Amino acid sequence: MGCFRCCVKGLAVAKVAKKAKKKAKGNPKSKAKSASKSSAKSKNKAKKKPAPKTTPKTKAKPKTKVSLKAKSVSRAKRRGVSPGAKAPDFRLRDGNGKIHRLIQYQGKKLVLYFYPKDDTPGCTLEAGDFNKQSKKMAAKGAVILGVSPDNEVSHKKFSEILELNFCLLADPDGLVAAKYGAYGEKTLFGTKFNSVFRTTFIIDEEGTIKKVFRDVHVKGHAMEVLKAL
Repeated sequence: MGCFRCCVKGLAVAKVAKKAKKKAKGNPKSKAKSASKSSAKSKNKAKKKPAPKTTPKTKAKPKTKVSLKAKSVSRAKRRGVSPGAKAPDFRLRDGNGKIHRLIQYQGKKLVLYFYPKDDTPGCTLEAGDFNKQSKKMAAKGAVILGVSPDNEVSHKKFSEILELNFCLLADPDGLVAAKYGAYGEKTLFGTKFNSVFRTTFIIDEEGTIKKVFRDVHVKGHAMEVLKAL
């Protein structure tokens, strides 16, 4: 009996030992699952990490040399004469061939306005408005003179169409306009050309610039000049 009990106890101990070994080793299927889960997690983490951005290499644009001398000349032309300066003299013909000089208008106020071209919409409106205000300006002791690069024949025709009661002077090369800073380079639809900048000067009785209107908007401009006289 004693030997039998010992054998039974031995078998029981052996079973317990086997179970302990199995638990220690673990289930191979669960190990494979956990391994696959961990590898999937590591893959997801790898996907989530953004790839480092690489900026494409751009070719450096070639530097274009700018002529500072040309810039300074054009700026000087745009500035022209300022209030308080002596008005540059001029000697220009009107539509009838008569010569006009600045010295002839000493003792009177002079409204000298530069415009681009006869018989164009803006210039027609501007001349018409000055014509309407001419009597009121004359009452303030002022004479009006218009100047553009058009020739004498064009001025005569334009004056007759509008029935102007003041003279238009021909400055075909823009030399007088340039003296006053009312002539220079313009750009239209990518094309560069020289033309008149629409500008008006009020010159006092002693030949001094009293007021300058640059980059003129024609609508209401004549009234603006009348108020400044």
